[in-house]
Amino acid sequence: MTKPAKKILITGCRGGIGLNAALKLAARGHHVIATVHRSESISVVRTAADTAGVNLVVEKLDILDPNDRQRAVAHDVDVLINNAAVGETGPLIEIPIDRLVGIHETNVVATLALSQAVIHQMIKKKHGRVIIVGSLGGRLSMPFMGPYVMTKFALEAAVDAMRMELRPFKVNVCIIEPGAYATGFNEAMHAKKYEWLNEDSVYRDHMRFIKFFENGNLKLQGKRTDNIARQIVKAVEARTPKARYTAPWWQALGVRLLRIFGK
Repeated sequence: MTKPAKKILITGCRGGIGLNAALKLAARGHHVIATVHRSESISVVRTAADTAGVNLVVEKLDILDPNDRQRAVAHDVDVLINNAAVGETGPLIEIPIDRLVGIHETNVVATLALSQAVIHQMIKKKHGRVIIVGSLGGRLSMPFMGPYVMTKFALEAAVDAMRMELRPFKVNVCIIEPGAYATGFNEAMHAKKYEWLNEDSVYRDHMRFIKFFENGNLKLQGKRTDNIARQIVKAVEARTPKARYTAPWWQALGVRLLRIFGK
């Protein structure tokens, strides 16, 4: 690696995109603090780092916990990668409001709370970079995906606003827009709605279609997260990062076409 090494903190590194990005960045010589939601996941990430032959600092960071957020701030990082997220799906007219509040508290409010604290450090240093992992779903909504993609649309707006607001302070902000990947996240997210979506639903006669639709989405998932992890590396190392980075290319192209021609 020819570029200067950076101190990078990544949230949500138990597996999938977060873990892959952490390993790739560490392999390129960066000092990476890979954080996980629960303490019991620390050993999983350390094992993955040992297998990959890289060094990671692995810590517990629940972004909803103010004390955990403050410990994260103490690292005084050059780059913050907000990857931690939770998922909910189901019809918006029926999802329990407490679930809708919960997903917004994690994906939007807690993400911004951690970013605020870290960004104020970066402003004092007159440099820094904040990368938020959103979703292609934040550009195109789909039926029964509303609870999740609402939060990703909100992050798109937040990133666009912060990118302009922080230019005077030399802090870069950009967003990563992954498509669907077979990490297990989407399967678990789809399954959650059946905890409350039952025979009392107004959609009880449409359940076959709902399951057909979600199974179709799952079949489109990319098998490996390498291409989106490489986009995160680009966002970290670019002298001036782009506003958005996407992968896989064919899912990103599909979203762009649907937005152009309507659906």
